Amino acid sequence: MICETCRHPNLKTDSWSLNLQTTFSPRTLARRPPLWLLVLVMGCGGLPITIISPALQAIAADFQADNALVQLLLSGYFSAVALSQLVYGPLSDRYGRKVPLALGLALYAIGGVMGVLAMSMEWLLAARVLQGLGGAASPSIVRAIINDAYERSEAAAAFGAVTAVMAIVPIFGFVSGGWISEVFGWRGAMLIIAVIGAVTLVMVGFFLQETNLTPLEQLKTAKLAREYRLLIVNPAFLTFALVSSCSTGIFFSFIGFLPYEYARLGVGMGETGFWFVITPLGYMLGNLGTRQFVHRIGLERLILIGSLISLLASSALLGVSQFPDRTPLMIAIPCMVFGVSGGLVIPNGTMGAIAIAKQLGGSASGITGAMQMGFGVLGGSLVAAVGGYDHVAMGLLVLLGFAVVAVGASLLTLRVKSARAA
Repeated sequence: MICETCRHPNLKTDSWSLNLQTTFSPRTLARRPPLWLLVLVMGCGGLPITIISPALQAIAADFQADNALVQLLLSGYFSAVALSQLVYGPLSDRYGRKVPLALGLALYAIGGVMGVLAMSMEWLLAARVLQGLGGAASPSIVRAIINDAYERSEAAAAFGAVTAVMAIVPIFGFVSGGWISEVFGWRGAMLIIAVIGAVTLVMVGFFLQETNLTPLEQLKTAKLAREYRLLIVNPAFLTFALVSSCSTGIFFSFIGFLPYEYARLGVGMGETGFWFVITPLGYMLGNLGTRQFVHRIGLERLILIGSLISLLASSALLGVSQFPDRTPLMIAIPCMVFGVSGGLVIPNGTMGAIAIAKQLGGSASGITGAMQMGFGVLGGSLVAAVGGYDHVAMGLLVLLGFAVVAVGASLLTLRVKSARAA
């Protein structure tokens, strides 16, 4: 169904008080899928990010590549995820959630096999891009599935529950990535991606029921462009999407350059994975906070609290970087605080953005996910541009900038809430 603004272009879409919820007919909630399945599917999208991070230096040595080229293993994955999420969202609106998800998981598993067989840096980069093209289906479609089956406040809590349990994935990724790289080499990490992708594809085939009860009759590019425009020019949508993207960008940025700082402190790949584990533990705590307090104080206030915590953590980490006798623990503790911030900001910001779109949930999910991955690419590029791989303080200034933007966007979400209540 086309929203009223699409039918009537004279309706304003740039007002803070715009509420897309009122422009759609009431919807029927789908049957809720098993949470363990959503966790498994979501984990596929995050695993290729964390499992390779401790091994970046080993890959650079194996292919005799410089740091900027090795960074493409992360930014190439982020870019592929960002672009393809814009496709998976509309496809899931038109053809349902299950078929596009299965297609993405198949590409993901094939990309893992390509990574195992890679004999050059170019081949490995191609494998990473294919993993991203497939892995994008996981977060994009899972967010849409939750939107199909839950009301707004329940959706944020459900998304928080999924991501809280999913904190096991980066823990597994960091620890196994470091350990496997030391014992079996980085190709073992690619093999894990291939196997988990194949297993998840089978589980989706058996246990996921279709949740898109009102698929679009046709997928028209002109109509899709109008719908994207409706979301992009909607300040309410953009503020939620922006704050979640800043928080995601911080995480994706520091997993790219902090391994080099740990190496300068004499930390091996296996131990690097251990220190990185502290961040997702913090994320789990933040998600538990979302589940406990979202109904009491609302999405917007939790987002602001999380953003302020992020600003505090980035400032503390920048201060720690100036200590000549700093230790890995001194770096890991502020990173854990970053994790707490992400657990408060990302699920609430994400579901706040998607809930505004209602029956365009798939498209909104795609745009939100693309922005989050895009900020990961932006952060990594800025870190490389300012020399953050060689001078950690320069990279931390990029994180501090993202945190400042997140606080500003969080304040705007409160303005959106006030305008909608008026």
